[in-house]
Amino acid sequence: MSSRILSSLQARYESLKVTVSNDAKSPQAAKFLIELTDMSLKFLEKTSVRVPLISLVPNKSYFSFSLKSGKQKTARAINEALFDFKVRDRLNHILNNSLVTLPQEERKKLLYTTAMAFCCAIDLLKKGDQKTPATYFECLIEHLLSRTFGINPRSEVEVLRLEEEASTLPTDLIFDLGPGKSKFHVPIKISTRERVIQVFAHQKVLDGVHGIGTFTGMLVCLTETKLDHTKNEVVEICLPKQWILYQRFIAPIHRFYYFDLPKKYALLKTSTPPMQVLSFSEFFDEAQSLTVPK
Repeated sequence: MSSRILSSLQARYESLKVTVSNDAKSPQAAKFLIELTDMSLKFLEKTSVRVPLISLVPNKSYFSFSLKSGKQKTARAINEALFDFKVRDRLNHILNNSLVTLPQEERKKLLYTTAMAFCCAIDLLKKGDQKTPATYFECLIEHLLSRTFGINPRSEVEVLRLEEEASTLPTDLIFDLGPGKSKFHVPIKISTRERVIQVFAHQKVLDGVHGIGTFTGMLVCLTETKLDHTKNEVVEICLPKQWILYQRFIAPIHRFYYFDLPKKYALLKTSTPPMQVLSFSEFFDEAQSLTVPK
């Protein structure tokens, strides 16, 4: 049974990647995301049990999934307040590009569950596969932002031209809304940890070549949790002091969005300089104001 489910998920996942590569904003991409989420939720409901975890994150409870039979693997840590099987009834908001019409709490659950369900299914069905969940998350963000901005992104931007030879900077996503309009540099990470310096470094290069403020930096991240599978303990790994240094001395990032928002990063709004670290659900409320030329 597991092999059949994995085969079905894998087929739709491959179709999602091709569709997003060809036209990230297409309704067909939304359909594949909805199908993958629905199939993953059904698989988790039918074949797995909830495993309580010891949360070392203040005011947050986490659990995991484990298969009822076979190898006793556990999935990644899941925020209990944000994961909801009932989001099936609201998945059409992704297809209709109408997430902004949902109340914030419902929107948070829908987005988080859509991001996590497939990742958890892959955790249980494949051993040590970190690439598939990361690529799926990138496809999800690319679709949601492309539908919101109304354009497809690029994955690199020209940064230097010497005589006839051009140099490009590979990035996650570049959204260019056109001459005289906003341009966005959007790195996407499952989690950041020590790798977050790449985000600031790429922004620094773009600021240096094209001018500060030409590209608005927006990091989109899933979570900063880490699960110790031997102790069943969950921690959040946050480096707020490093972030402040990078924001001050490398390059400023305009927004940091999280599906599972760490409190230590949310508090950076009072740091010097202030840093806007928000729930990704809030992006849809402020998207229009972000696209206003500066």
